[in-house]
Amino acid sequence: MRIKNCKFIIILIYLIFSCVFLYSVYKPSRKIIVLDPGHAAKNSKGRIINYGCRSKSGTRELDLVLDIAERLSYKLIQNDMMVYFTRDKRHFWRHAESQNADNQDRAEFANSKNADIFLRIHCNWSVSSKCRGVSILWYKDDSKDLAEIVMGEIEKTGVIIDGIFKKELVGFRYAEKPSILIEFGYLSNEEDEKLLKDDEYIKKLSDAIVKGLKIYFEKKDEIVVEK
Repeated sequence: MRIKNCKFIIILIYLIFSCVFLYSVYKPSRKIIVLDPGHAAKNSKGRIINYGCRSKSGTRELDLVLDIAERLSYKLIQNDMMVYFTRDKRHFWRHAESQNADNQDRAEFANSKNADIFLRIHCNWSVSSKCRGVSILWYKDDSKDLAEIVMGEIEKTGVIIDGIFKKELVGFRYAEKPSILIEFGYLSNEEDEKLLKDDEYIKKLSDAIVKGLKIYFEKKDEIVVEK
């Protein structure tokens, strides 16, 4: 009786390991997201060539976007997406001889990682302190649907929306996969500046962005299956 039980346990263990192995082999590939916290680049002489904007109180965009990208990355990873950064807190400053060269390098980094999405993180600024809200920029046709889906989820949160805009940027031109740039708010507006430092606000936007990406991928996968 004990021998039969041992055989049963061995067979059960074998089946479990076989299932785990097959799942790991045939599991759908994880989506790759390259997060691009904007600005923070120096040239070979140590001169800052891509600084970004700052508020009247001195809050720097290049600091804020790094914090925002880091929080967003946690949500992406929790949803089984693979994340790469064009820069992080250990490598705060990027190096390039010009701002255009830096933005090209960022896009080419995303290309090298075979990114499914190149997601650029920024804060906005205007000469008018009245301008407020979240905006999304896109350029190539393959990015329009992504921009609209993500903005649709952001709108559902009830935050102030600035709009969706088609704009030609160096980083967009060199990106080989869908790419959008999200302006999380205006540092030239005091209320937006407060929100950009608010954990709950960033969490709300991050959740909406992740949901938008998942909807986008599901929609894209459905089209592939239909073909």
